[in-house]
Amino acid sequence: MGSYNSVDHIRNNNCRSSRIRTWVRRGWVGLALPGLFVSGLGAVEEARIRADVFVTTTNGVTIEPVKDWPRLPSEINLIKVSGVGGDSRGFVYVANRGDHPLLRLNPDGTLNREIGVEVFRKSRAFNLTGDEPVAMEELFWLHGLYVDRWDHVWVTDVGRHLVYRFDPEGELVMTLGIADEAGTDDRHFWQPTHVVVDADRNIYVTDGYGNSRVMKFNAKGDYLKSWGVRGGAAGEFYTPHCIALSDAGILYVTDRENDRIQMFDLEGNSLGVWPGLHSVDGLCLDQDGHLFGAAGLDNCLIRMDLEGRVINVWRGEFTYIHGVWVDPHGAIYLAETRIPRVWKYRIKGSEKSK
Repeated sequence: MGSYNSVDHIRNNNCRSSRIRTWVRRGWVGLALPGLFVSGLGAVEEARIRADVFVTTTNGVTIEPVKDWPRLPSEINLIKVSGVGGDSRGFVYVANRGDHPLLRLNPDGTLNREIGVEVFRKSRAFNLTGDEPVAMEELFWLHGLYVDRWDHVWVTDVGRHLVYRFDPEGELVMTLGIADEAGTDDRHFWQPTHVVVDADRNIYVTDGYGNSRVMKFNAKGDYLKSWGVRGGAAGEFYTPHCIALSDAGILYVTDRENDRIQMFDLEGNSLGVWPGLHSVDGLCLDQDGHLFGAAGLDNCLIRMDLEGRVINVWRGEFTYIHGVWVDPHGAIYLAETRIPRVWKYRIKGSEKSK
């Protein structure tokens, strides 16, 4: 989802906690929240001003788009492309909010098949940053997309408060959450944003828009624990928007409205904070030990090392990058929400790019 509007007074935790309690009392939590309607996020988002911006630092390394990728049938119109990922077979998955919400593409960018046609339903996600929740347009509100090491495809649905898992053949095999119910307990999500799975098949969900927490489940989907509340201290969040996992077992979480990335071990213990990373939406680790961040508001792509040092900041023809994935050959795939597109880029001069 594009970034929520930011108003200074809602950074006050007491104001936010009071507002959540009001929503619970009024019955908005646990319902489909049939509130006011606005189209997208409107002009307020366009006027949003943030203090920090990234400076372009290519260090002589550039990226260039792959021409004629993807090549989709004319009847498929993408809307608000929110996520992209790939599996070990070379398939690329694209999540968007149009009438064909989850696509599997062949490596050449042609359509292989649709997934979840019988599963997904239109709904309304809500802007939760004002005194009352405001409904956005009715769409297929897919948000985060992740493909695990067993080629299972995970997507979050912020409109229906669900997390789905599809097997490699595209069959639905798990659903977490209660459909069309937002909540704050261990059975509910409140507009969950992303998911990642560890080597033991434990599941980590950033329950990011309504709840500022990370939830952990075992391989069967049983709740294990959660951590995080709304705030600005280490271990607290203001929109945990995406989560990634390194081979060393470190979880990286974009704490978007706090302009930082936080690190945790698999039990939720804080391992550090990288501040000053403005409004990062998407995260992806490549096979060379780099962390890629999609900074939507700044229309740029960031490459960092695992100490948090920024190596490159690339700007291109971007219009709100929401998701990023890097394939084993080093090609970069970007999902854009504002002008709905999915890109494939090569790092110019890189021997791994194909």
